[in-house]
Amino acid sequence: MLSSPSPLLAIPQELLERIALEVALSSSRGPPVNLVALLCTCKYVHHTLSSTDLYAKIFRGMFDADAPRRRFGPRAVHSRFLASQLKTYCIALRCIRLGDIFAPNVEDVLRTALILLTENDGKNRAQLEWANTYTFVNTFVRRRLWNDPVNGWPRDSPLHALVLWVMWCMTDQNILTHETMDDRNDLITHILPYVVMAFKYISYFAPDDHFVLPLPEEWEHNDLVSIQTAHGDYPMLPPRGDATIEVLHFDRTIRFRTPPITTAAKLIYFSRREVTPLQTPPDLPVDRPAALAQGISWGQTQADIIEVNAHSSAQFVPASDWNWKSTLTPEQRQIEEDGVWRRDLLSPSAAWDNDWERSTACWDPWAQVDLKGTVYTFGSMDGLWQGRLLIPETEGYLALVANPHYPEQFGEGNPSIYTWPLFMRLKEHHCISPQEPVPAGGPEDDALDDGLRNAWFPSVNLVTKQGRAILTYLHGGETQRTVHETFEQGQPNSHDENTCITCQARRESEEPMRGIESVPAPRHSDFEEDFAGAGLGQPSYNDDNEEDTYESSCVGIRDIIFTGETDLNHGMAWGRYTFLGRVRPWDGLIALVRLPADPSQWGRTRWVFRGYLHYGKVLVGSWRGMTTDVESIPWEGPFVASKRA
Repeated sequence: MLSSPSPLLAIPQELLERIALEVALSSSRGPPVNLVALLCTCKYVHHTLSSTDLYAKIFRGMFDADAPRRRFGPRAVHSRFLASQLKTYCIALRCIRLGDIFAPNVEDVLRTALILLTENDGKNRAQLEWANTYTFVNTFVRRRLWNDPVNGWPRDSPLHALVLWVMWCMTDQNILTHETMDDRNDLITHILPYVVMAFKYISYFAPDDHFVLPLPEEWEHNDLVSIQTAHGDYPMLPPRGDATIEVLHFDRTIRFRTPPITTAAKLIYFSRREVTPLQTPPDLPVDRPAALAQGISWGQTQADIIEVNAHSSAQFVPASDWNWKSTLTPEQRQIEEDGVWRRDLLSPSAAWDNDWERSTACWDPWAQVDLKGTVYTFGSMDGLWQGRLLIPETEGYLALVANPHYPEQFGEGNPSIYTWPLFMRLKEHHCISPQEPVPAGGPEDDALDDGLRNAWFPSVNLVTKQGRAILTYLHGGETQRTVHETFEQGQPNSHDENTCITCQARRESEEPMRGIESVPAPRHSDFEEDFAGAGLGQPSYNDDNEEDTYESSCVGIRDIIFTGETDLNHGMAWGRYTFLGRVRPWDGLIALVRLPADPSQWGRTRWVFRGYLHYGKVLVGSWRGMTTDVESIPWEGPFVASKRA
């Protein structure tokens, strides 16, 4: 007896795909497991639903796609690539949900999780929360981070860096609220070596003593090592290509380098220690007017300590809603969806664009990657910054340098460390083409010193007036002068395409192309090397062409520097300082020299702060108390700071 045809055969393909999409997204969190039963009904349904368009729609319903579209171009989010990426992401979510921290593919899974977080616009993080990602990495830290130590110290490996970075990105106020004091102290014990051992664990994508990058090909790794310590080479420089891996991501294979483990460890550490507020001694004056009335002109008041406690130095990765675009105006939505990189993007993932470029384009200090995007968004550091730093006891810290083995009593009390607030109000200044940037400092015959002791400047005389920073210096035996324009939020600079070196070179390169309408724009050309190649440009992609094409929105900036000081009220409480700084174009590393405004009163010497700005919110790095020999091991400690205004 013949059976009657299944009624499913009568359903049009478009309607069947619509049903499948509703089934797949019936539970928006987690892999589309409900779709499996529908696929198993019959061969016709299985064949009909084997559509990349359907799986691309499922991807868009589960994950965020704006970041890859903005970073790679419209081709990256074609259906076949979204369908492939859906499988990759769902496998990672399932592995994390299973909770096996010893799984053989755990490093790949955690790398996928970190990439999801850098692309998060609301959906990605929700999926990772479904997978219990924080529980997964928290378990890893406490059970596996110290496996296979070297001389008793935990390893600095891409796997360990991924664990701490994912832990930090998944940390929020709710996590801290539910941590017990014992849990918090245990966590800090596990990560403390990465926080305080600056001479042992790498903190930068290239050593901080270099400003001019990439390094010359003829310079070998051993040429860049100044001394050998009990812990290895110094400065620390990873072998070429080490700590990177090729990852198939949407429409291309990328090389990805996990950000330094020390940064994530510092954020985790300071966020936990800030839970306990600084104590306010009752015998201190209530506020500054009360102190002055008592004849006290400097030192802390109760109001100063309350202010420090009220601001978080280690600000969390900003939260985002699943449907965050619903709050945008039509004009704002158009800006977000046109695929062009802009400073005023509102999408949460845009805050990670500089970090993304560092991880995918700064993996080799000898390399300059084509189509490199921005590694520092101009204007980001302008304003008031508040943070905290750790100051280790000098002799105890330097004793660790000579001892390769993990001391039994190592901890926050050995060497003893104390915390101190950090305040700085910075102004940002830009060297606009055709002005020539100030050259790197340091001795011309020393390959290991580009002037780090002076924030990569030569000896300069700096004057700020009428919206300009004027630097005078000796170069080539002659006095030179470079003018930097002071950044003002919302105000254009003096960039003129008729005098800009980059714009002139672009016109010259386009001259032979005039009248040839069918030729697509070049992916990269020589005139962009000083601009987009240096990471100070603004790459964008053209939606109207099936092939990704490179464009650069020239703003004429050739160098970015900072000047600053502590506000009077903060200086009276915590010390008055002046600041001079610079951005390293290759990877966006920031160096800030801090000098005491009154050395006789505060007894501080020259310190240099070096660090990266992460997700546009927090500056994380290390300060170093300078020695006369920049190539020696310095007295050093960590710091974290966030922008207040």
